[in-house]
Amino acid sequence: MSPGTSLPALLGGTPVRTRPFSSLPYLDEREVDAVTETIRAGVLSRFVGSPVPGTREQLRRTSAELLAVEESHSFLGGPNVRRFEAAWAEAHDAPFAVSMNSATSAETSALMAMDIGPGSEVVTTPLSFTATASAIVAANAVPVFADIDPETMCLDPDAVADAITPRTACILPVHWCGNAGALDEVLAVARERGLPVLEDAAQGPRSLYQGRFLGTWGDASTFSFSEPKNVTTGEGGMVVTSNVDIAEKCRLIRNHGESIPMPDDPDEYVVNIVGQNFRMTELTAALGWVQTSKLETVNGIRNRNHLHLVRRLEEVAGNYIAPQRLTHPETFAGYTSAFRWSAEKSGLHRDVVAAALRAEGIPVATSVGRLMSDNELFLRKLAYGRTHYPFSDDVDYRPESLPRAHQVHDREYLAFFLAGWPNTADDMDDIAAAFEKIVARRSELAALRHEVAPSASGYDRGRG
Repeated sequence: MSPGTSLPALLGGTPVRTRPFSSLPYLDEREVDAVTETIRAGVLSRFVGSPVPGTREQLRRTSAELLAVEESHSFLGGPNVRRFEAAWAEAHDAPFAVSMNSATSAETSALMAMDIGPGSEVVTTPLSFTATASAIVAANAVPVFADIDPETMCLDPDAVADAITPRTACILPVHWCGNAGALDEVLAVARERGLPVLEDAAQGPRSLYQGRFLGTWGDASTFSFSEPKNVTTGEGGMVVTSNVDIAEKCRLIRNHGESIPMPDDPDEYVVNIVGQNFRMTELTAALGWVQTSKLETVNGIRNRNHLHLVRRLEEVAGNYIAPQRLTHPETFAGYTSAFRWSAEKSGLHRDVVAAALRAEGIPVATSVGRLMSDNELFLRKLAYGRTHYPFSDDVDYRPESLPRAHQVHDREYLAFFLAGWPNTADDMDDIAAAFEKIVARRSELAALRHEVAPSASGYDRGRG
């Protein structure tokens, strides 16, 4: 690298990259054909929200068994919905997959199906998109945030154990960026206390952890199909479970299920089935079915790009940057490539690094907006009305209760939404080249600390 080209763009040099990155959905004519066929057939939804013959029996069938349903209208949805669910269940070696109109709806439904009642506490991580915690509140429960392991960026099992109280009803680990962290140890804590586990596997479809797919370890799990995800339908979600009772109740919650129970049903069957419409459309499901067939290809692209980026950054900035420690690197699908920058070792503040990267044409995220525990919903304990329902006085949302999460999120976090198609190893090399320039001139860049605004565009996906 010549002296002229090594000057960082933030100091007046030439940017490494002037063309935009494009991390895009992996779409082709197969999705076009599937959607076109659905439109031509005029089958946009085949859900019916009232009992039809056979509904009670169908509610407990596996997703594969529902493929045999021939009725034109069903409480379980139309042919594309049931085909997508069967494909997703098969892809994860699970008997039940229940589609929803969003992952937030899926998480809310799963919690309700697991009989997480009003005022119950759900232990989860503060480092996730806000929907993880808001789904808990939507189920009338209370999030309790346990601190993270800074290296894996996932829940610390010891912190989970410390967070459990007599009101704890569930543990909800998040596979952050698609990483499982110490999931086996979190599960051991749950088993010891007799608590169910709901996996937030939104970012980890078909990733193997210790020989089993993420999303099949807990009592249930949820996946997301929003646009940046490995499998996308624009919006959408899925509950996966091996528990027929959870699957049945999720199917009821999704589709105005209060119309199904009969006078002789026990309270356990009726509870938490409250008039929701979380149904997925036939158009959305058509996309999902095709996308599921591409999951191995998409995961492979993301895995290769992520591991290449990790190797290159180790070469050019290894003294100052550390990748998220992966617990299953062979199948990690790289929804996000996350790193921790050390201001102490480098003498360069994380926000200056981010500004320098953006000047080089490299999109980078420095946050998830804010930790879930820092949202006003929790700091003020205001959700439903002004009586602070469903929160209790004992739950502590002060930042000092989560020192490691704040250390990572507020001062160290650098993440790239650039591992997906159509990006290649050459694109990862551009990120490394930008870091090489930054490291070489870090003392000069450090002088800009007070001229660089804190990450105003912290959640930078870098999408084309």
